[in-house]
Amino acid sequence: MYKKVTIWSTKGGVGKTSICAELHFRLGFPVVTNEKLSMLPSIVDNKLLKILDDKEKIQNYNNNIIFDFGGYVDNRIIDALKQSNYVIVPVTANAIDLQGCIDTIASIKDYNSNIIIAINKVKNKKDIEFTKNVLSKLGIFKYFTINDSKAMANIFKQKSSVTTMMKNKLLNYIYRNINSQIAVLAEHIAYV
Repeated sequence: MYKKVTIWSTKGGVGKTSICAELHFRLGFPVVTNEKLSMLPSIVDNKLLKILDDKEKIQNYNNNIIFDFGGYVDNRIIDALKQSNYVIVPVTANAIDLQGCIDTIASIKDYNSNIIIAINKVKNKKDIEFTKNVLSKLGIFKYFTINDSKAMANIFKQKSSVTTMMKNKLLNYIYRNINSQIAVLAEHIAYV
């Protein structure tokens, strides 16, 4: 069975596209985005990336796919949500991002209830506890954490995955924790 994943948030700056890029590298899934100014073309092969025109509709894909979407709900996002196995909502542990996450969940729940919360840019355990406490009032979600690390920004600077950057012995040591965290998320998508 094909795996389809939507990564979406109404809030920018939560690491949505970085997570998409790393999952693309790890899983080899093609990517569809509605963001014309996305950084994805700098690292994703043109054959594996589709940037939608403003009015272009989402087709029903018969293959593995990652939808990397930003903005508010429109018909294209609804179509992606309906065909996705999972919806990953990235969030950080600050009030503005949490409100964006709450708004995103409220927009998603009628179309796909299989929501994964990616608590991103985690600095300490309090970030995780705070985020889970706030979001627990909305329902029960599967949570994955991704530590605050330059590794995610370096995906675009180095034009390679975290695992590829880890061929450098120093980076292997520095990125080992975030690499493990992303691996757990990728394995969940691929095998659960």
